[in-house]
Amino acid sequence: MLKSLRIAIVILLMNFFGVVSLQAQSKSEHHAIDETAKVNPQQNQKTKGNSVYTLRRGTNEFGVWGGGSFHATTAFGGLREEEARGRKFIVVAFRYGRTLAANDNVALQYTLEAVPLAVATNNITQQTTLTTPTGSITTFRRGATYGGGLTPLGLQLDLRNSARVKPFVHINAGGLLFTKPVPLPDAGKFAFTLEGGTGVRIFTSSKRALTLGVRLHHISNGNISGSNRGLNQFILYMGFSVFR
Repeated sequence: MLKSLRIAIVILLMNFFGVVSLQAQSKSEHHAIDETAKVNPQQNQKTKGNSVYTLRRGTNEFGVWGGGSFHATTAFGGLREEEARGRKFIVVAFRYGRTLAANDNVALQYTLEAVPLAVATNNITQQTTLTTPTGSITTFRRGATYGGGLTPLGLQLDLRNSARVKPFVHINAGGLLFTKPVPLPDAGKFAFTLEGGTGVRIFTSSKRALTLGVRLHHISNGNISGSNRGLNQFILYMGFSVFR
């Protein structure tokens, strides 16, 4: 009985000193990690899975972009082939974005864009139809038309949120006011816009990024006046943004 008690006491003492040793080792390891974090906080962020390129909830974006379309498409209806022929479109916009929700994989952003300059080239400013014995002939007078506006309704979804290169998809809606009716002479000077597109953001630092993208840009008057045949075009664009 006494022998068994001695063995039990020895075992208890061994376990006690083993636990103390493990606790001391654990504290030493935590201290080393803390010191590493102080020396290199950026590396510590990466160790935790939070890249310096990750967009977080509440992040604000301020940017500018510009681009153009070299041909109007009739693939989605809207203008007839002869009405769409020769059209080009140039646009410059300032951009604001705010991240609504984010994790390491995706980031959802609200966007607002102010458009100080939109140029519709080869826009039909006058249309004349003549009736002849062999049929009717329609001729067009064309010219550049200038406008500007606001796109206050926008959502963008960034993928691979923790990566330096982030693919994205987006959808926007707003309006443009032109100096002459667009895209047809009786369509009215105000036009609604609807856009959807995709692209990639390339971060050059933790707070700056270049954007390359393409968007399908739709213009129509929403049946508020005259003809409502829409102008559809694919706009290629490039932008630069700062994040805070």
